Amino acid sequence: MSEFDRKIITDAITRMLARREHSFDEICKKLSLKGIERDVALPILQAFSDADIQSDERFAESRARMLAAKGQGPRKIKLDLQQYGVDEHIAELALNETDVDWFESARQVRIKKFGYPAKTDFKDLAKQKQFLQYRGFYSDHITFAVKDD
Repeated sequence: MSEFDRKIITDAITRMLARREHSFDEICKKLSLKGIERDVALPILQAFSDADIQSDERFAESRARMLAAKGQGPRKIKLDLQQYGVDEHIAELALNETDVDWFESARQVRIKKFGYPAKTDFKDLAKQKQFLQYRGFYSDHITFAVKDD
C-alpha cells in the first residue's frame, strides 16, 4: 500500500469519526462503498481502534442513549446495535450504562401515544401492547405500562 492510499484511508476514517461515533463494522462498510478494500483498510482502522479513537463501546453507549430518548425499548436497541456489528456483550453493557427505567419509559411512551388514563377494553389494550412490543419493550415492561393507573 502506498503512502498516498494510507493518507486517503486515514482521512476518510478521521472525517467519519469527526462527525459522530461509528462502529468498527460501519466504518468498514462505508470504506468499501468508497471502493477501498477491507484488507487494505483493516490495519489502519485497527490502529484507530487501538489508540481508542474509534470505540465500539462509545458508539454503543451513544446510540443506546439516543434511541432510549426517542422512546425505543431495550430489545429494539439491542437489535439495532447488532445491525451495526456491535458485540452482544457490548450492547448489554451500553444498555446498563443508559440508566433508563424501562418500566417508566414504556409507560411514558404509551401515554404519549394513547393518552391518559389507559383505555381498558380488550381491543384498545391489545393495540397498546402491540405498539409497545413494536417499540422494543419486553412483556414485563408492557404489562406495567398498560396496567390500570
